Amino acid sequence: MARLETIGNLYEVLEVSPNASEEVMRAAAKALMVKYHPDRGGDVNRFKDVSSALEILTDPKARARLENNFRDMSGKVVGEYRILAKIAEGGFGKTYKAEHIAVGEPVCIKHCHNLDKLDEAILIEETKIMWDLRHFSIPAIRGILRMPDKKLAMVMSYIPGPTLAQIIEKVSEKNEELDPEHVAWITERVLNALRYIHYQGVVHGDLKPHNIIIEPDKHLASLVDFGLAKIKPKAKSGNKGYTELFSAPEVIDGGTILPESDFYSLGMTMIYALSGDVGHLFRKEVPRHTPEPMKKFISRLIVRNPLSRPKWPKDPNAPDPWDEFLEVRKESFGRNRSKLKPIPGF
Repeated sequence: MARLETIGNLYEVLEVSPNASEEVMRAAAKALMVKYHPDRGGDVNRFKDVSSALEILTDPKARARLENNFRDMSGKVVGEYRILAKIAEGGFGKTYKAEHIAVGEPVCIKHCHNLDKLDEAILIEETKIMWDLRHFSIPAIRGILRMPDKKLAMVMSYIPGPTLAQIIEKVSEKNEELDPEHVAWITERVLNALRYIHYQGVVHGDLKPHNIIIEPDKHLASLVDFGLAKIKPKAKSGNKGYTELFSAPEVIDGGTILPESDFYSLGMTMIYALSGDVGHLFRKEVPRHTPEPMKKFISRLIVRNPLSRPKWPKDPNAPDPWDEFLEVRKESFGRNRSKLKPIPGF
């Protein structure tokens, strides 16, 4: 049993998905035990491994202990990294803060333990998309790891701070709204990141408050999670998924994500940041307390027809939506720099 546990992924021993039912696991084990049975000249060790894997995975207590051991990686060493703490969890798996053992610098490890083997291509594609991106508002890729459970993990630069969604939630708990000037500088940072990735041929595809990390004391905003991103999407390349409240109509309808789709998502993100209210998203309603220049800018981002939304000019030296928004900030607040105005509570 101890030898088997060092193999890592028992599901891989049975050649089944981690989401497989007990019936599927038993059927797979039966077929493999016939294949590897010693009386048929099979591999004795593989036969024993299959038998033990089935025993563990069909025992709820043993299975829970093993899964917790693999999935709660805090304090463990993987490759060149020591995992420090879990910082997020979602349908794909868990994200950890870790440090490079030799250098002592922090990193972020995205451990996709819930993905099937075939889905590893998604993580590899995300890594390729981000591999050569170099921008202060985008995490840098450090590499890719094979974790003890045999699943892939992506290693990125660590960005400290809450997500925009967490900031909005905390502000809303006090029955308050995020100051429009904070929404303005966050929008400007995100627009700057979009300008860079779009000129590199990358469309993010899942821009929303949960995928924007804020460093309040530095007034920095970073765009993260490129899992739904596309490189130079073509007319019939479709999309890999979407978040309904923030995604553009053409994406929800099954069409291809476009740079203009990211603009739509940015507009919806601005509405949610300004209001803290999902109802405003359903109504596509910009809050009344928003300065008029910002209202007009948001309204242009969220029109249904992508061809009517702002666009980046072909000439990267020509004025563009980022330049335009600098003027919007100045018209709205009398300045285009907030001088590190603090976010209350952060």
